[in-house]
Amino acid sequence: MNRWTLNRYFFRLYVTNFFSTLVAIFALILLIDLIELGRRSVMADQSFGVVVLFSALRVPSFIEQAFPFVILFSSIFTLLSLNRKLELVVARAAGISIWQILMPFIVGSLLIGAFATFAYNPLSAAAKAMAANLEAEAQGEVNASDALQTPWLRQNAEGVSSIIGARQISENGRVLTDVTAFVMGEDGTVETRIDAPRAQLQSQMWLLLEPRVTRIGYTPRDLVEYRLPTSLRPEYIEQRLADPETISIWELGSKIEIAASLGFNSMAFSMQYHTLIARPALFVAMTLLAATVATRFSRTGQSGRVFIGGVLAGFVLYVVTFLAKALGSNDVVPPLVAAWFPVLAAGLFGVTILLHQEDG
Repeated sequence: MNRWTLNRYFFRLYVTNFFSTLVAIFALILLIDLIELGRRSVMADQSFGVVVLFSALRVPSFIEQAFPFVILFSSIFTLLSLNRKLELVVARAAGISIWQILMPFIVGSLLIGAFATFAYNPLSAAAKAMAANLEAEAQGEVNASDALQTPWLRQNAEGVSSIIGARQISENGRVLTDVTAFVMGEDGTVETRIDAPRAQLQSQMWLLLEPRVTRIGYTPRDLVEYRLPTSLRPEYIEQRLADPETISIWELGSKIEIAASLGFNSMAFSMQYHTLIARPALFVAMTLLAATVATRFSRTGQSGRVFIGGVLAGFVLYVVTFLAKALGSNDVVPPLVAAWFPVLAAGLFGVTILLHQEDG
């Protein structure tokens, strides 16, 4: 068996285990999400098929957060499997170093990372937007507790002063989901509250569909639509209300430029962009962490504590990456540094441990 055949075998086994783990986690998250939707009575009036479709559209965004763990567990499982079958022992007896053994895994992690960044991320963002639209169409009313936690925009047009907020946006800031608006009087007090599942930005106005209008001293009324004057631009709305994680990597560059041109803080969008770019390197770091545990554990007969330690190291890396992302999004540290420092630190840590294990 030549080196190329061995590399293909390791690569194929690793990628197969990755997709098997991915499918299993997808099914598990889908089941948990369906149970959670049933517990919260979300879309209770819809058929089971619509609920399953809605949940399936939400799962890709959850999977995107779990990708590093899928890489970690897939790498550990594959290396342990090779060790149990003594295939790594035979490879090392043939003079193949640990770095040559890990090369197919590193290449696989890079390719999977590139796929997750440039192909899966746009699909996940589109699926999440479709789920938001489906939820808006299915719900007749807005959950007020959710609406009160959303960001707000102040607007003044045609002599009408108002404040509007939404839980989600889509179509580049032209459609809002789970909308709450307050119309102010001349003295600055709230005169009218409007709750609507959906609002569309048209020429100089918001068209709120199926709203519930509540005026002080009057019984709430359910209308077919409500027109609220506005002078806001779609670009402004999207920059203020959009969640960076719902925007495809192919659109983030333009969003950063728009935010800068409007004078907004674009750090959250920049942080998301650099995080996605660093994702392939993060996957490689997870693979190196897995190798520090899975290879040594089988060869030297270490106890289960070492295996658990490797898994905990992966979780620590994920938590550190999450904290760094929060710091970068709030302009505490530059987004480029916040995105790459945990990845480089974890990669160097893995390389150091492997060198110590190999050469003492």
